[in-house]
Amino acid sequence: MDSSPTTRSAPPSAAAPETAVGGPSRGVIYERRSLLARLNAWRKRTPLNPYWTELFWLHRAVTGLAQQAHGRLLDVGVGERPYAALFEPRIERYIGLEYPPMADNLSPGIWQRLERVRGIIDVWGDGGALPFADRSFDTLLALEVLEHVPDPGALVREFARVLRPGGTLLVSVPFAAPLHQLPYDYQRFTEQGLRALAERCGLRVESIEPRGNFAAAVGSLRAQHLLRCLGASERLHDGSVRVSRLRGPFVFPLVALLQLFYRALSAVSDDRSCPMGYSLVARKD
Repeated sequence: MDSSPTTRSAPPSAAAPETAVGGPSRGVIYERRSLLARLNAWRKRTPLNPYWTELFWLHRAVTGLAQQAHGRLLDVGVGERPYAALFEPRIERYIGLEYPPMADNLSPGIWQRLERVRGIIDVWGDGGALPFADRSFDTLLALEVLEHVPDPGALVREFARVLRPGGTLLVSVPFAAPLHQLPYDYQRFTEQGLRALAERCGLRVESIEPRGNFAAAVGSLRAQHLLRCLGASERLHDGSVRVSRLRGPFVFPLVALLQLFYRALSAVSDDRSCPMGYSLVARKD
């Protein structure tokens, strides 16, 4: 059973064991089509998925960011391109870039199956040295990416370089989140830190919105901890865990009840001092 949700980069690999779970991202290839796989895909869309809370709030945040997209869009850290449908009606062209070492870390053996990522990954490259001319894009999208680079300032400066005047930078970052996609996990961001980062790189911040609230963050972390504490049989190289086939089926219902409780609590809570993450909209003047 694979508890990792199908998001981006994030991100949880097709070549990894079926019981590998870890964070809000899979690899860049999706292969299984058996009945078990279809049932597992259904489970991932329900509170039985330990990342259900995280995915709910991330999808809501990305839906909001998509309202700001326009023109030519570059998605840095495109992963499995999970949110393209939210952006494509608003833009002229969607170009997805992925960093080869990250793809190899999430999907070992991807280089023998490159035909499977056609239409998902358009360009292989390094976000800190983008293979594009200055002022090439109207929108730069980086979802759950900045925490995975040792020098996020260098990355954002490169984003600003390829943006046209009037262009828009759309970013999401985690705040309350376990380590994931190791060894490429370097930092977390506060609202103030994210604002300072964008402004140092010459961008004008239009908005920074928290993702979820304190109750949502606690519910998400407790669900993931319950899985790792009671339902895991092994920790894998990237920080994800292998689900025990014996204990997992008993843990998932507890995970569901826990997340439903905190979903209800988050609906009546307004404490945003510890959100799950932040979304940034910034402009290049």
